[in-house]
Amino acid sequence: MALNDGRWFQRLQTIFYGLLMAQLLFAIVVWFLIRGQAPRYFMDGETDLLVVAGYAVCMVGGAWFIDNFRKRTVRRQRNFRERAASSYRATVYVRLAIIESATLLLTAIALLTFNFEPLALVVLMMGVFYWFRPTVEEFAERYT
Repeated sequence: MALNDGRWFQRLQTIFYGLLMAQLLFAIVVWFLIRGQAPRYFMDGETDLLVVAGYAVCMVGGAWFIDNFRKRTVRRQRNFRERAASSYRATVYVRLAIIESATLLLTAIALLTFNFEPLALVVLMMGVFYWFRPTVEEFAERYT
């Protein structure tokens, strides 16, 4: 796709919002499924929460690190302006996949343990997911 074809960015945003809504829908379904159930734990309540929160923090850090690494190295690439759209798309896909993996794991753990605490972390992770959304300003800053 050419850089001057603005539809690639609209498609990227559509994919982003689709992923966000899918995560939200999964979390809502899990919330309805676990209501009224007695929580179970893998180890104990506090340890489970620390492990999943630590995992979530590591995934946010990983997404941030990869995003910054790609941002720093983009200008060193040959013909970076011609490949700007595909490079930005790849960066967005990678960082969103990392954050979404943490969100889906937290939701699955909530389903397995009937525990609402991982779902509370899911809400925070969706905020982080939204923070990593693709924006025209970010694209312009990196590739112009």
